[in-house]
Amino acid sequence: MNYKTYVALVNEEEQAAGFQPFVGRPVAQVQAYAQDVEERYGIRIPADYLDFLLLADGLAHNGVVFYAIDLEEEKDQFLPGLIAENLAVQDLHKRPEYLLIGHSDLFRYAYSFPERKYFALHADTFEAAAEFSSFNEMMVNALKHEALGLFDEDEEDRGEEGPFDEDFEGEPLEEEIGESPHQETEERSAPEKPKRKGNGNRPEKH
Repeated sequence: MNYKTYVALVNEEEQAAGFQPFVGRPVAQVQAYAQDVEERYGIRIPADYLDFLLLADGLAHNGVVFYAIDLEEEKDQFLPGLIAENLAVQDLHKRPEYLLIGHSDLFRYAYSFPERKYFALHADTFEAAAEFSSFNEMMVNALKHEALGLFDEDEEDRGEEGPFDEDFEGEPLEEEIGESPHQETEERSAPEKPKRKGNGNRPEKH
């Protein structure tokens, strides 16, 4: 199964609880963000995570959080920013081993630059708890098991290529990828609906 199926299920639960779904950023904004991060810190954000940002600019559900684009112009950013979260625990100018991309109550989800692989790190020690063969496998595990509490051993994980070039060690993206079907995340907060809590926990349904 592709992780995007579980993002859709998360959004279904969010909407059932009276919240707006998580949506992505336009392609041009995601590209500009990736280039800005590279210029400031020399870090290439993995292409498959950039693809995720097109689908959902961060996500928080039942204690599982994946980080969003850093929005310096917005004082009260609901979801944690990717670079802000990393700067809180490490110096990005010193060739960091990991790029932290999310967390749960038990784990820090991260991309290893030396190994070019995704890991679940123990939240307290940052030691590797699990290694994943792909971004899709990591996201399926985090969203399916931790965020949604689903356990179906017969379900088969299948990856799908996103619009970003998988060889993100090459030249920066320059080609137009097309219009994103998602709107800006500012549309998420509708006046008539309650706000989410910043800890990623969904309130009880009534």
